Amino acid sequence: MAASRLTELPRRLGHELVRDLRGLRGNERLAVAGVGLILLSLPLPWYDGEVGALVQTGLADFNWAQAAILLTCAATVFLALQVGGGYVPPRPLREWALFVAAGTWNTLIVIYLMLDRPELEIDLPIARIERDYGLGYGIFVALAGSLLIVAAGVRARSGASRPRSPR
Repeated sequence: MAASRLTELPRRLGHELVRDLRGLRGNERLAVAGVGLILLSLPLPWYDGEVGALVQTGLADFNWAQAAILLTCAATVFLALQVGGGYVPPRPLREWALFVAAGTWNTLIVIYLMLDRPELEIDLPIARIERDYGLGYGIFVALAGSLLIVAAGVRARSGASRPRSPR
């Protein structure tokens, strides 16, 4: 009996999550799509080496920046699900401002990671080669996802400033 409850729990949570995601409005869906794009970018090559086919993904050298990106993504999805369920953040917080702040924070972190690239070090028997990695396409996918979150906030702001028509 207890085992059936344990196996039932993940299935029920999955159905509830899908139901909550279907209930999101356009702005929340756009923010969640941005988070999905960021998560999709993590196994892609963020840095590309000049020597051969050396690449480094967003997860290869996991540090504070990737942890901050993932934490902000989790908070964005949580906010989108809460607002989609009818929650209104207390004043002075607004949904659009929180989305803009989260997307801007992720954008700044990604830009920092673009500027502070890791070094490629190769020890050969006759010499040591030290070069910077180039940028791979994965980091641009992460940047696009961050900008989608900002766009969701800006879009929510423009929708909030318009008066609502009576039904």
